[in-house]
This record gives sequence, C-alpha cells and structure tokens, in this order.
Amino acid sequence: MATRSYGQHCAVAKSLDIVGDRWTLLIVRDLLDGPQRYGDLLAGLRPIATDVLAGRLRQLEQHGLVRRRELPRPASGNVYELTDDGAALEGVVHAFARWGRSLLHTRRPGDSVRPRWLVRAVRAYVRPDRTGSPVSVRLVTPDGAAAVRITADTVEDLDDDAPVDVTLTGDVEVLAAALDPANVPPLLDSGRLRLDGTEHAVQRLAKAFAPRLV
Repeated sequence: MATRSYGQHCAVAKSLDIVGDRWTLLIVRDLLDGPQRYGDLLAGLRPIATDVLAGRLRQLEQHGLVRRRELPRPASGNVYELTDDGAALEGVVHAFARWGRSLLHTRRPGDSVRPRWLVRAVRAYVRPDRTGSPVSVRLVTPDGAAAVRITADTVEDLDDDAPVDVTLTGDVEVLAAALDPANVPPLLDSGRLRLDGTEHAVQRLAKAFAPRLV
C-alpha cells in the first residue's frame, strides 16, 4: 500500500507525511520514557487497536524513527525504542503539551489518565532557563502518582516510595493547572489542590515553572 502524502514540498508537510497520522505522536510520547515491549505499548495506549499500533510502529521503523531490539538474556522478547531522529521529536511533543494545556480544564467521561503523562507535562512546562538547587515533587491523583526530581539540567524519574520535597494532590486537570504557579492560590482556596512541603521547597518548585518576567 502506498504511503499517503500531502504532496507538498514543505518541511511541515513532509514531517506530517511521517508523523501526522492518528496515534503516531502518542507512540513517540510513550517511547520517550524508554524502550517498551509491544504489549506494554498496547496497554498504555488504550483504546488503540493492535493492528493500528503494529502499522504505526512499522511506519516509524521504515522511516528510521523507531527500532526493534531483542532483549539480552535472561530476558526474552523484543522492545521498541526511539532512534536519535525519533528522540529529536521530544521538542515537538512538548510544544503540543504546552499548546494544549488549556484543553485539560475538563476531563471527559472515559478519558484515560496515566501518571507518567504528568511527568511528561513537568518536562514540557519547566523553564528551560531554570536555576537554583534541585527540588523533588510527587504528583498524586486518583488515577495514580508519579515523582520527579528537577535540577537545572534534567527532570529525573523517582521511585514511587522516594522521599520528596513537595507533594501536590488533586485531579489531573488540577495538577496540570498547578504547574503554573499563578494558579496555585485559587486552587488551594477552592480546596481542589492540596500542597505539602516547606515554604522554602515550595518556592524552589515555583521558580522552576514561573514565567520569566520581561
């Protein structure tokens, strides 16, 4: 079957020829977290159909954005992982996360949530020019929790039971909004957000996300 094309000699159109199909960038989003087995991708991307996932992975492999690697013994089976060209799409995924932030205000019935998507949001929303000492935060929702450590250069995953400096608790749309420090006071006043941590730690966390004043 011939690959569909926009038929335009434009970098945007050429890029969308490869990654513009439904589900493709969400597969990239999940693989940005590291190599995954096919079954794990299928479970994490529900309600994607297995034939759609197989087709999208095949297309990404053909274009050199994803590769399949056999696991070393004693493990068995294969994992899918991003190539360097595939990993270069992280900025594109983050741009969508920032652009679509306001669309998270209301969660539709049946919409799924994965705690790791909040970690991806943290990576997308932190200031690239942030400075200061590291701060760790746990994001707790009714659907699960995730924890990260934010440094001047990285956002690192933490174990579920790792101690953290700050804990934010609320629905996913509340936590997404709370990653903008300006939204925190009204969310706290409304009771939709719970914040635990010392004042100093909370200030360090806020500085990692606060927009730069011009």
